[in-house]
This record gives sequence, C-alpha cells and structure tokens, in this order.
Amino acid sequence: MNYNKIRIPLLTALVVMMILDLTGVIYVPGIIIFIIAVALIWYNIHIRRNASNQNYKNKKK
Repeated sequence: MNYNKIRIPLLTALVVMMILDLTGVIYVPGIIIFIIAVALIWYNIHIRRNASNQNYKNKKK
C-alpha cells in the first residue's frame, strides 16, 4: 500500500511553510502549522495500527 502519496506532500508543505514563516517571507498562523502536524501524526498512527492489525490477522490463519 502506498501511503506516502498523502504523507510526503503534507510533510513537504509543512516544512516549507515553517521555513518561510521563520525567515519572514510569509506569515503562517501557528494554528495552521499545528493542525497539519497533528493531522500527520494522527495519520501515521492510523496507518501503523492498520498494518499491525493486518499482520495479526495474517498470523492467526
């Protein structure tokens, strides 16, 4: 399964926004960066739970 199609662009956008905000090129509200970071963490936990559940089901057979 290819979960990186969602994670890599979001992570790239997060890093670019943080760098541009820190250098003063653009202003990004902190809540936007926080929401994207929390969404990435939640998505990563969700993927890992699904993967571990599938491995458990495969071993059980």
